[in-house]
Amino acid sequence: MTDIGVYHAVHPLHLLPAGRVEALVQAAQRQHVQLLFFDEDGIDLEQRTVQAMIPDPEQAGNWLLRECPLPEIVMNEMARLPAERSPVEQRLNRLVTFTSHPIHTKQKVQDMLSELPQWRDWIVPTTVCTGIDSMLQLLQQQRDLILKPDQGRQGQHIVRVRLTDNDQYSWQTGNTALILEMDGLRRLAEPLLERQTYLMQPYIQSVTEDGRPFDFRIHVQRGQDGTMQLTRLYVRYGQPGAVTSNLEQGGATADWTAWIKQQHPQHADDYIARLPELGLQLAQDIDGLYDYPLDELGLDIALDQQGKWWFYEANTAPQTREHEAERAEHAVAYAVHLSQRHLLLDALPKLPTNPQVIGLLSLQQADDTEYLFIEACSAVARLHDAILVRIYADDIFYPQQRLLGYVWEHSRWVAYDCPYPDVLFDRLKKRGIAAYSRMYSELSHIPATHELKSGSMSKMHIYRLLQQAPEPLQSLLIPFHESVHPKSIVRFIQKHQYTVLKPDTGSHGQHIFNIRQLEDGYEVYDQSYLHQLDTEQLQQFVSMTIGQGYILQRFVDSSTGQDYPFHLRTHVMKVADGQWDVAFVQPYVAVSAYRKVTNHEQTLRVATKWDWFLNLEYGEKQGGTMDQRIRELATGVAAYLEPLLKRRFPEVAIDIGIDRERNIWLFEANFNRIGNSFHSFEVAKYAVPYALSLLPKS
Repeated sequence: MTDIGVYHAVHPLHLLPAGRVEALVQAAQRQHVQLLFFDEDGIDLEQRTVQAMIPDPEQAGNWLLRECPLPEIVMNEMARLPAERSPVEQRLNRLVTFTSHPIHTKQKVQDMLSELPQWRDWIVPTTVCTGIDSMLQLLQQQRDLILKPDQGRQGQHIVRVRLTDNDQYSWQTGNTALILEMDGLRRLAEPLLERQTYLMQPYIQSVTEDGRPFDFRIHVQRGQDGTMQLTRLYVRYGQPGAVTSNLEQGGATADWTAWIKQQHPQHADDYIARLPELGLQLAQDIDGLYDYPLDELGLDIALDQQGKWWFYEANTAPQTREHEAERAEHAVAYAVHLSQRHLLLDALPKLPTNPQVIGLLSLQQADDTEYLFIEACSAVARLHDAILVRIYADDIFYPQQRLLGYVWEHSRWVAYDCPYPDVLFDRLKKRGIAAYSRMYSELSHIPATHELKSGSMSKMHIYRLLQQAPEPLQSLLIPFHESVHPKSIVRFIQKHQYTVLKPDTGSHGQHIFNIRQLEDGYEVYDQSYLHQLDTEQLQQFVSMTIGQGYILQRFVDSSTGQDYPFHLRTHVMKVADGQWDVAFVQPYVAVSAYRKVTNHEQTLRVATKWDWFLNLEYGEKQGGTMDQRIRELATGVAAYLEPLLKRRFPEVAIDIGIDRERNIWLFEANFNRIGNSFHSFEVAKYAVPYALSLLPKS
């Protein structure tokens, strides 16, 4: 019989609804599983045991207290965010495999989904409410808004705000609506907005003829084969005139097919055929946004009066009080699946142990250029009498200390039963992420190429470090300003006249604004549309970036002689002796003069050879003055940052611009997901020898 843990910091028998506990116990009995219910107080991390409550097999409803070995797989019901976990739970996460992982906030999930073309039109336009002024501004445009907490659950604290025909305000929670003047609106809104982050959305008319709000809940789970499958699809509807359809706010459920036939008879057959498939695809695409598997999602989908579908939000650990049995069957089956995955190794050949093994931690979701790079690394490893094994985090089996790895043989990836590798070549770069803490803890005795925490290298952090650098490195730094106060942001814009507002982390060219001061106002370009703002409107705009991780920089006009914007991707890598060298310099040139962000998705850019670019723009060859300046400054930045960051890293991609006066400027320094679209073999020639240099000398 397989042991599976059921855990929460508060004992799950006290926390979970009785119906859920009963359903889990019954599903476990059918699947020959023993469930161990335990909380934080029952864990002995030193002995790796738990004091657990187990169902009495001889008397239904009775419970037995037992001391048991720590189970390998733990269903962490109502999974908490990593920041909310106690030190004990954090350590537990490094010893067992949790089945559940929380996802980002509603806003972040929508932002990530909106980058996928197939779902862009499904996303309800959403902005962060930075205060009552931003709410009033959007209300003037939309006239009917929904305010919802960014991390809310069960429809709580959702408000509908409307501008009435006689310029008063309707403030509605649940079935209660108040008609207010401005002073009354402020009295209600300001305390609410100060307590937590709220989102603003236009109100979607997903209501019946008698005014009942409704939406569709699609519950998707992983099951016995580990793949996503539909658990239940149903419609939720509220009282006439209510704000939401949520069950916790007085809503009810109904059969979704009958509902569609009644509400949309002309399109019912098409909707009924497509909705389950669309919901499953949506769940799979949200799962694909994460590098770790999501065990279940509750998706909320609306259908407006014009027949347009809208995605409201995604929830982990959704409410399932009306289908606990179905939910439990899949939850237990998925836990069993995780506990038995190591049996896959029995059917695989064993990897030879005589060559040195480089374990390449890799992403399961990767593009073609990443696969080409891994293949290049495999070839270079063979030249150094080593074997490169591609590893996914889910394919490490800790009790067996074995892993499912892939070796490039005869132009294809062949699966092997592998021992732990001799050295880790970390392309995953997820150190510090809770879902990967067990993996990094288990493999901590193996030297690794990359030791920086994921996401730790914000632009602001790097800029501040370079502020203290000696010349000529300090001269690389563009004047910058953190987005913390609207008036100080406007003063920075007025001082430099032409600036760039961009996210402090990530972006890939996304969410970047060019702001130029004009004689009678300001010009804001969002890479798609050009906006003309006065000073008050600019302050309102920049106030929306406060607390959202934005920084300002003076704009640097890095353009060719034909006015095409460009930047130089300078890829700096460690060599086997520990020194830094430039693997390649890749110029990227935008083919339109008006688009200033060369890596934005709507910017058509071309890549050219560095020696061609040098000759055309500066009349030089490689080894000339400009080439030497770029290489010396890039390797100088890497060498300067290395001791300050206090962790090993094998590469840094430095994006550089050159202005009309041939001054060199640092745009960004990237440490995490570094691509090399056209230089796979050049990078592999550095990466593999450096990884092997970390092995202990015999």
